[in-house]
Amino acid sequence: MTQTDFSIRRQPSLSAQVYDRLRGMMQSNVFQPGDRMVEEDLARRLSVSRTPVREALFRLAHAGLVEQQDGRFVVPTLTLRDIHEIFQIRRLLEPQAVADIAATLSEADLSDYQVGRDRMIAAESQDAAAAANIAFRALWLSRIPNRRLQETIARFDDQVVLVRRATLVDPKARAAAMAGVCDLVAAFAARDPEAARKVMGDFIDTALCWFERAVGGPEETDEQPQA
Repeated sequence: MTQTDFSIRRQPSLSAQVYDRLRGMMQSNVFQPGDRMVEEDLARRLSVSRTPVREALFRLAHAGLVEQQDGRFVVPTLTLRDIHEIFQIRRLLEPQAVADIAATLSEADLSDYQVGRDRMIAAESQDAAAAANIAFRALWLSRIPNRRLQETIARFDDQVVLVRRATLVDPKARAAAMAGVCDLVAAFAARDPEAARKVMGDFIDTALCWFERAVGGPEETDEQPQA
């Protein structure tokens, strides 16, 4: 006798769909730092009412992707202090995360990482490189075995994506990012947690150097950062 499935399948709410759409637009640089996020304009652009847009904007504000200034929502401009705080958190958490991945890696996961690496190698434009880089990060984030560590890192992931787009303007920065990904996949293939930990630490330090160069930070030097 066939058992009838009475379960309720809930679709994402309209405000959740708007949130995801706006978040994706921000990651794609549709909005620039300092831009106002006007409810009426966004509702018209997305063909929805203002209510789900307002709810989505409050969620974006809670995630740190927009700021409320005098009752208005504005895309924030990250300062060097903001970036240093984000990178300090990354330096504390992400090396351990990839070490855990290397210790529990399956053949199927390794194949996925190799596909992501090859996509980065094949990327010829800034946009393609950024998309490949973001996709690779999302991949390994989704495979962190410690769920709470995964959730903690994910809280800052959008800010990391915005920083990455700023750094990947320079072809040399894209080459350094690609080298870091190749080294990380090699550490994964060797199932070497300590190598993965070191690669990620170096990767984060290099990314910070490139961001400081991109914004003309006080720590800019004439030396080329190494991946």
